[in-house]
Amino acid sequence: MADNALTRLSLGGQLAASAVLAAVIGGAFWYFYWSDAVDEREQKTTKLEALNKEIRALEVTAAKLGEFQREVALLEKKLETLKSILPPAKETPDLMRKVQALAAQSNLTINNFTPGATVNKDFYQEWPITMGLVGNYHNLALFFDKVSRLPRLVNVSNIKIQTLGSQTASQTIGVASTATTFVYIETPPGAQPKPAQ
Repeated sequence: MADNALTRLSLGGQLAASAVLAAVIGGAFWYFYWSDAVDEREQKTTKLEALNKEIRALEVTAAKLGEFQREVALLEKKLETLKSILPPAKETPDLMRKVQALAAQSNLTINNFTPGATVNKDFYQEWPITMGLVGNYHNLALFFDKVSRLPRLVNVSNIKIQTLGSQTASQTIGVASTATTFVYIETPPGAQPKPAQ
């Protein structure tokens, strides 16, 4: 019946009806399929561009990985050197016993050996210890030389020397000084300590 109605139209009417039908089919195709496909394609294109950008950034990072690893190895080596000079806190009492032993080996009498409060710095602490010694100049120089040869860093400062009123061959001077050792700390002051395992 539709064919009869279409054939009864003039050629212009048939062309117009065909154009309207084609427009309806094209609109339906656009609305139900093509617009979604175009949107999906644009989303995928945007995502692909973002992934390509990320890949390029990762390639740059990967190219520098060897350099980063060399820098980390160098920093770790410096840290190990630093740790060999600055004892961790747990080794400090042993170091102080060595200083006392060196004083005794140098024929100095220890009158006073008083640890003070630690002073926090960036990545280490200073631990001053007040020392009172009795001996002679030669033995004092020998003691300072032995302390300077310790693998750990110990700084002797604030040296005050007084002549003893009553002297013997081995005891002519009294010495007051401060021996400061420097303690490496894993967690700098103010930083969060590592949780206990």
